[in-house]
Amino acid sequence: MARIATIVSGRTKPGRRDDLYKLFQEHLAPRATNNAAQQVVVWMADEQDSEAFYLFEIYRDPAAMEANSKADWFWAYMSQAGPLLDGQPDMTRATPLWTKGTAT
Repeated sequence: MARIATIVSGRTKPGRRDDLYKLFQEHLAPRATNNAAQQVVVWMADEQDSEAFYLFEIYRDPAAMEANSKADWFWAYMSQAGPLLDGQPDMTRATPLWTKGTAT
């Protein structure tokens, strides 16, 4: 089965991006570190827009991504992250065709 990538692009309410990143570090980063099915996870802060953030992930397969999105711990995180967001983030799914430093 082919790998799957997600690209999330969002904005927080004014002054809340650091709070969102702290939630990510506390709840999602440790799970990603221990999840071999998440081959790449990158949380990024926009350099020109202090409220914008991006999340890039590559999963071993769509089932691994689906398992994370349905996990109770993910929805517990989202219940805390939701009030920090300024609207619904955009999410794109794509098939990685070439990467450097990851298994193909």
